[in-house]
Amino acid sequence: MKIGRFLMHSGLLSITLGIFIYVFTSFEINSHSLMDSFKEPKKVKLEFKDEIDLKTNAAISKIAYGITDNIDNAAIKKTAYGIERFVVYDDLTLDELSAKLNRSLNGVLANKGKMIAKKCLDLKMDPYMAVAIMLHETGCNSSCSSLARNYYNVGGMKAESGNFQKFSSIDEGINTFLNNLYGNYYRYGLNTPEKINSKYAASTSWATKINSYIKMIKEK
Repeated sequence: MKIGRFLMHSGLLSITLGIFIYVFTSFEINSHSLMDSFKEPKKVKLEFKDEIDLKTNAAISKIAYGITDNIDNAAIKKTAYGIERFVVYDDLTLDELSAKLNRSLNGVLANKGKMIAKKCLDLKMDPYMAVAIMLHETGCNSSCSSLARNYYNVGGMKAESGNFQKFSSIDEGINTFLNNLYGNYYRYGLNTPEKINSKYAASTSWATKINSYIKMIKEK
């Protein structure tokens, strides 16, 4: 009887030990699986299709799709996490640049940052300076002038008659101003407030005021 009991107890002990080993092994395997899921995340290459408008920004778009890597003011930069950012100007992506400009644009110019940024990049102009001139001419850093609100004239532009030009929309006013800034100044090398001053404004302090706006835009 004692031998029988001993064998029975031994059998139960073996079964219990077997169950313990199985549970422990399963736990260890599951633990490894959990640890594997907490490994360093995979490096991800961002897609830029939503950020780049192929029609209006075709030259810069080429770099995002690997067609070329030699576009002025455009570069692919990697962050510390290995994620690639498509930098278009001043170490900023198009969305980041647009957001920065928007922080200084109010009234009729509110939320026009991306439109202005794209147009300036297409024409290879400094978007900060373009916005600075618009703010100086319209006052849209706070409240826009009646010329901006009623005529959509963002650059104090005049017609041949000597009267201020009137546009049908704010987009038309912005586009006309930026084309004028490029066609009459930038294309001739007048690409800083100091170089533009004598041709653009009678006041010798105009460049100083524009530079103050540029500083404000960059710091926001």
